[in-house]
Amino acid sequence: MRPFFIYNTLSRKVEEFVPLKPGVVTYYSCGPTVYLPQHLGNMRTFLFTDTLTRTLRLNGYDVRHVMNITDVGHMTSDEDAGEDKIEKTARAEGRSPTEVADYYTGLFIRDLEMLQIEKPTVPPGQFCRATEYIPDMIALIGRILEQGYAYVVDSGVYFDVEKWRGPNRMGRLSRQSLEEQHSEQRLEHASDKRSKHDFALWVLNQPAHAMQWDSPWGRGYPGWHIECSAMSMKYLGETIDIHSGGLDHVPIHHENEIAQSESATGRPFVRYFVHSAFLVGMEGAKISKSSGRFPVLADLVAAGIDPIAFRLFCFGAKYRSELTFSLDAVRAAQSNLDYLTEFARGVQLECAHGADGDWAHPYFERFQEALNNDLNTPQALAVVLEVVRESYRRNDKRIWNTLVRMDSVLGLDLEGIRRRAASETLPAEIEALRAQRDEARKRKDFARSDALRRELLSRGFDVKDTSSGTVVQRRN
Repeated sequence: MRPFFIYNTLSRKVEEFVPLKPGVVTYYSCGPTVYLPQHLGNMRTFLFTDTLTRTLRLNGYDVRHVMNITDVGHMTSDEDAGEDKIEKTARAEGRSPTEVADYYTGLFIRDLEMLQIEKPTVPPGQFCRATEYIPDMIALIGRILEQGYAYVVDSGVYFDVEKWRGPNRMGRLSRQSLEEQHSEQRLEHASDKRSKHDFALWVLNQPAHAMQWDSPWGRGYPGWHIECSAMSMKYLGETIDIHSGGLDHVPIHHENEIAQSESATGRPFVRYFVHSAFLVGMEGAKISKSSGRFPVLADLVAAGIDPIAFRLFCFGAKYRSELTFSLDAVRAAQSNLDYLTEFARGVQLECAHGADGDWAHPYFERFQEALNNDLNTPQALAVVLEVVRESYRRNDKRIWNTLVRMDSVLGLDLEGIRRRAASETLPAEIEALRAQRDEARKRKDFARSDALRRELLSRGFDVKDTSSGTVVQRRN
């Protein structure tokens, strides 16, 4: 296998990735809290997860990927304050928490499908919903209590953060002191906690909370952080290779995951923490649900933009760099998508099933090299566009195998596009108009040619002029 390098938030440097078990990657990524539609900033993070998984697979790894869905316990503040986000939405919409979670989980999966983001591989093709893993969370909390890093009071079971961090009080991942971590928090905390820094593992004595389960400490529900540790350990083991999420998870959620996991097992929790940067608006502010109005994938569809153009738009910036969102920027990515789609539709059978030209292979080498250098997707995308341009310049389309291998990471389904184009049969009247237009162009009757173009467009067909004649395609 070729060396693959990725930025490790734990070390603050780009490192060569070496898995615990040769050829196998254990990978946990934080999934959504399903109380509202996932905005485009969220989807950028999930696209990053997909790109990382596909790149590891391109390098020959068997990727064992787990992703959770939070359907209980995530309060309106990450600091256990406020109310459960799902219950808040349930009250506002007049539905049960389960109905809310099911509805927004469905929207999330629909968006994944529109963006051609692959589902987790462990369990195969399934997401781990928090409410289905309550016994695993209770068992893990019990281990933490046995090790002396948690305590029980009337309001819940809490993790003793100050005992875990010790005298220096610094977080290993965030590199923040407890005071720095909480400096911007102005929240009310349970009065019986030993310290304001302690976080909830299990919440008790909240009779108004609709979702509750029995536990050794009383009837209640889990805190937000414990689910990720429990699910990760259940499927991937006590130490995993990679854990990913957005940068906003670093100071609290992932810091707390490390504390609760390692206090229970006495083993390192994660070897490579990888975080993606924010999608920001034109004014530079992070796109988030808390900001009120936030763009979602359906907004792009309503604007006439193919969702896959957003995928290419995100490919155009490194995952560790902020990416400024605008409709114009996504439309520019749509142009690249149209360019690649047009090429795929025009690939003939002999090129699709024959060997590539010798000149094409170095482009794949450069593509993989870019991805293996800390997921340099802008450079990788540039190589893809370059090899297609060179194919046109040479009038040699023997690059299909190379392009399909690249597309295993790009995720555009170019082979599917080619197959659908090859099997597409135009209606007889449309084929007749196409033939008439070719004849008009041969006679240099451009007025007639333009009129026929307008007629085809009005009937829902796109028209492209190529060296071999008029190409007519049904508009998607």
